Amino acid sequence: MKNIIFAIFIFTSMLCNAQNYSFVPDSLRLISYEELMKNPPSNVESVYYENGTLTTLEEVIPLVMQKKLTPQMFIDKDGNHKILVVVKAEVKTENTTIVYEGIPETLKKLGYSFGNSKSDTILLISQGGPFPRLFTDEVKAIFKDNGGIDENKYFIINSHQAQTIEPQMMLEKEISFEQAKMVGIKTSEMLNELVSYFKSENKKVFVVGISYGCFAGQDFISKFGNIADGYLLMAGRLDINEEVWRAYSEGIDAGFKEDAISPKVEQKGEDLMYINSHKIAAAYGYKRYSELLKNTDLSNLIYYHALKDLNVGKLTANEIEFLNTKGAKVIGFDDVHTAWRKNLKEALELLLAK
Repeated sequence: MKNIIFAIFIFTSMLCNAQNYSFVPDSLRLISYEELMKNPPSNVESVYYENGTLTTLEEVIPLVMQKKLTPQMFIDKDGNHKILVVVKAEVKTENTTIVYEGIPETLKKLGYSFGNSKSDTILLISQGGPFPRLFTDEVKAIFKDNGGIDENKYFIINSHQAQTIEPQMMLEKEISFEQAKMVGIKTSEMLNELVSYFKSENKKVFVVGISYGCFAGQDFISKFGNIADGYLLMAGRLDINEEVWRAYSEGIDAGFKEDAISPKVEQKGEDLMYINSHKIAAAYGYKRYSELLKNTDLSNLIYYHALKDLNVGKLTANEIEFLNTKGAKVIGFDDVHTAWRKNLKEALELLLAK
């Protein structure tokens, strides 16, 4: 669970005006959003509300996800993450739409865009998670700063997922596994609508799926065929262990031991967002994509996987062999799940060179 929590902060942290907190030593420094992304936290000693009340990551995460709170990270002189302070977020109206001339109103609402809308190349992103909101400025910063994307050259869209359009489903009550499966179906359908539309506009369309978005990307291919021009899928699995997806399907936290091979099942938490997030993830995870994609040419797919992935586990020899036999380019990086950011620039260069 800790890895998921920190992943959320990496995506949602924005720099506010620094304040002097009596409970934060003068020796600590508030870091910027860019610094946080370049050096994701592995541990935080203390979490506070801005009035000095101690709290926990588990308590504040849902409020951060709803943009009611904004996190500020303080580090020591050695760069260690020491104190996290969550402050009341400023009300901000976001233009969470796809800004593209002539796009139908129904499709306009299926994502957030930036870059050159006149470009002949579309980069269609499916974000990690599953989280209850669509990341906008955060994804823009990651793909520009970590990915080195030239927004004058490409048109970039972060596509909505079913639960980001209807976030209340994750926050109000526990959903069933069957309901979670419907979320996955809708997310893949929305991705197909966007790919199909921009292909009809004679655009070159590349799909980028990160973590949960990796599962969404491969599910899209399995349902609608290999219709995009290329794919970059990072930090996912084709056939995740049954013990893990079954635990997730019941809202129970699970992952992998230090070998990134052996499953580790923990216990069901109390927070609805986490419970429902696990179930929605399992709605893709229970599928066997090596079977679903066995008749599909994947020569336009680049698949990055973490060798120390404690979230979804590292690819097995069978999964790697399958991808190789289908023509995919498989690249392993000797790091943890969230380290895909360090490889994003290299990966995008490979993708866009196609």
